[in-house]
Amino acid sequence: MSRPGVLLDRDGTIIVDTGYVGSVDRVEFIDGAIEAIAALNRAGLPVAVVTNQAGVARGYYGIEDVEQVHKHMITELARHGAHVDLWLFCPYHTDGIIPAFARPSADRKPGPGMALAAAQALDLDLTASWVVGDSPSDVGLAEAVGARALHVGPPSSAVHGVDTYPDLAAAVRVILGSEDLTAPPGHTTEAGVPKFPSARFHRADSYGGAYVNEITRAFGTVDLEQISRAAKVLTAAHDRDATIFACGNGGSASIANHLQCDHLKGVRNGTGLTTRVHSLSTNVELFSAIANDLGYEQVFEYQLQSQARPGDVLIVISSSGRSPNIVRALDWAAAHEVPTIAFTGFEGGPARTKATVSVHVDSVNYGVIEDVHQGCMHLLAQYVRQARMTPDAVVTQTF
Repeated sequence: MSRPGVLLDRDGTIIVDTGYVGSVDRVEFIDGAIEAIAALNRAGLPVAVVTNQAGVARGYYGIEDVEQVHKHMITELARHGAHVDLWLFCPYHTDGIIPAFARPSADRKPGPGMALAAAQALDLDLTASWVVGDSPSDVGLAEAVGARALHVGPPSSAVHGVDTYPDLAAAVRVILGSEDLTAPPGHTTEAGVPKFPSARFHRADSYGGAYVNEITRAFGTVDLEQISRAAKVLTAAHDRDATIFACGNGGSASIANHLQCDHLKGVRNGTGLTTRVHSLSTNVELFSAIANDLGYEQVFEYQLQSQARPGDVLIVISSSGRSPNIVRALDWAAAHEVPTIAFTGFEGGPARTKATVSVHVDSVNYGVIEDVHQGCMHLLAQYVRQARMTPDAVVTQTF
């Protein structure tokens, strides 16, 4: 499915236009431009630079000089936590003196060529995208492909019928629908984890892109060796016909309940394996009776005392890893030869260190942590299932 993106002019928009910038020593970033690109990155919006470079055709510098300027810009952007997804430039001009480049080209703005190439490379819906630049040719490019044009520069340079903003930073604030450009790149909590969200958003699509980016980043912090260890614990439990217990509070309770569904119903589909899986969070009558009579901190431990046996497995899901009922359940399991798997977030709390296997997500956003926990639960259940199927069955079955 195509997505919106942002096409940026280069000279006069990202760097100062001193006229045919063809060498690294002449590159000067406009104040706020790097931070603006970083904000687009955090919002999940693909960014492409589309720039006319007639200096090549006029003999002022060569293709390799343009590439060196872009390499320098890439390095400077990266130093401040920003990046451009695609760099495109048009070296052609009809008034050129270099024969290879002295011709017309549909790539030269306001021609649509570079925008169409960006759409192809980045899977963009140009009609939902923005073109930001300081010249009428940038506005013309936007009109040629049905994109939204934002003009940057002094009021005296305004293009009729198009909103003008003082600089790229101001234009990006409009794109993101945000009162500011979010926190500076690299802003983290005291624990060193990126804060999300770090600013107010006024557009759901922008927040959605940023949220997806944060899930991707957070999932990347999961230690896959711990996933492998968890899979071995689960597979061994099924092999010896042991019982797997799961528990969690709030949103984590729903993951525990879902785990029971996937391991009892899903794993059996195509394998014939009849597993023993129970969620300690699902029996509201028993759950509330224990909480009411003995205290909420005992709701999981009390059930384990009656149902669990040495060799069974306990899976706990806790974003904070600090919930007293979770910690007590882990302590009981450790004292009664019940291996444990913990899914945690934030700093991990006691659960992260008490569990036999720790699947930790470095995030400080409850929704993101729970989404990654749910994903880990799914992939473990599917791994266990496919490991017991024939290769032909894996190909033909729906997962």
